[in-house]
Amino acid sequence: MAKGSAKHAAKPKSELRRRRLYFTIIGGVSLWAIFAFWDQSGAMKEKKAEMGVLLQRLEEVRAEHDAYQSEVTRLQDPEYIEQKVRKDFGMTRPGDKVFGTPAEE
Repeated sequence: MAKGSAKHAAKPKSELRRRRLYFTIIGGVSLWAIFAFWDQSGAMKEKKAEMGVLLQRLEEVRAEHDAYQSEVTRLQDPEYIEQKVRKDFGMTRPGDKVFGTPAEE
């Protein structure tokens, strides 16, 4: 009878060890998952901020692109080219009289 009682008493000890091991593993995995989630949420916040900056820069570049496209379209017009050359390079047509102001020293 003593042997039967010993077997019966040993079973709960091994069951207790198994449960303790099981809960330790589950607890470790849970802690790892919580830490990973926390770390990823921080990285996501940084990426969202970076994305906002990049979207703003994208809008600026698109506006610049539209301005350049407009300039390319306008450069197809000979009158605009003449206007631009006169303004930027000070060129004139033959026979034009140039009126200017004296340069300040």
